[in-house]
Amino acid sequence: MDSGNIISVFKRFSIWRLIWSGIFLRIFTVIVDAVFNLGIGEIPNYNYYIFGLALAYALLWMFNKSYSEEDE
Repeated sequence: MDSGNIISVFKRFSIWRLIWSGIFLRIFTVIVDAVFNLGIGEIPNYNYYIFGLALAYALLWMFNKSYSEEDE
């Protein structure tokens, strides 16, 4: 893999998708926690789990076959 391939991978990564998916996951877990009283917020390392899920979603979206960005 040359440096051009590495740069193209980083160009496809969306930091805003990571941020907004993390915000959405936090709001979703707060709503589910409030409705069902599960105590999700008291889980140790809760913020790391949310970040991990958001990062996994951003990476899966980045390598999705239906997403194609054509350079012209």
